[in-house]
Amino acid sequence: MVRVFRYVDISGCELHTIYDPEDQLPIPVDKQEVSIGSSRMRVESVTNVGSSANPRAPSVCYVRVRTSAPSN
Repeated sequence: MVRVFRYVDISGCELHTIYDPEDQLPIPVDKQEVSIGSSRMRVESVTNVGSSANPRAPSVCYVRVRTSAPSN
């Protein structure tokens, strides 16, 4: 099953989208620290929106995060 991860900040603005066609990436958990490129984020919540009856439709995980200030 294809999975799509949509990372959104606490105000709802989408920051990153990751397509996982092979379903190999783990689903993030609350309070986990994640890095995507130079972005560092703390997971606030994860909502999994299952696919419809269409098996080709992707499963979407909305990952609400709080961004961290970049460290120098």
